[in-house]
Amino acid sequence: MRKQLTTTKKSVWGRALERYKESTRPSRIGFLVDATGSRNKTWERAQGIQSKMFRAAHGIKAIKLRLVHFGGNRLTTRDWEDDTKSVAAHMAAVRCRAGLTQILEGLQTFIDEAPEDRASAIILIGDYFEECSTQAKITSVRLKDMGIKVYSFIEGNDHTAQTVFRNLAEVTDGRFARFGEDLPLADLCQGVALLASGGRKALRQLGNKKVQRLLLGPAKA
Repeated sequence: MRKQLTTTKKSVWGRALERYKESTRPSRIGFLVDATGSRNKTWERAQGIQSKMFRAAHGIKAIKLRLVHFGGNRLTTRDWEDDTKSVAAHMAAVRCRAGLTQILEGLQTFIDEAPEDRASAIILIGDYFEECSTQAKITSVRLKDMGIKVYSFIEGNDHTAQTVFRNLAEVTDGRFARFGEDLPLADLCQGVALLASGGRKALRQLGNKKVQRLLLGPAKA
């Protein structure tokens, strides 16, 4: 009875990922999170969503996570972890601090990794871009050449950020979206984790059909 009860409490994406836990090489998903002052108003809600997503992956062997975040003109990086509860705890302790965006520096930390530690996907979450747009284009090509897809999820309507985020996603064959009521951040992040770890079949376990269509792409939905 206890085993049955535990199973029913698992999240949808957790059940799907469980089928792929014998994967010989866990998928590596990096998170690059903007924790600057402009996100302060919505930070508590977004932070809670991200922490819950990390905890939902606990015990799944097909995935490793790495958290990189910036705020207060400081970039903080963590190592790859399969202990997702540890990643969630670190996420819960992050607070927004005023400062410029460090998206390119954050992406560079993934570019600099050894081939065996290379991310298969990066989830970028932010609302502004205050760096060199030309360098962002160069970085997107480098990521593409390394086989790293960028899933860019933006908050708000900043034109420069939308242009850069969209380009990063399109060049690397990732996806771009402005998260909100019909595209919740939790569903977007869970969808990427499912797709990276279990492929298209696993992604179809996600309940949000709009997120499914976004991540699969219009030609393959």
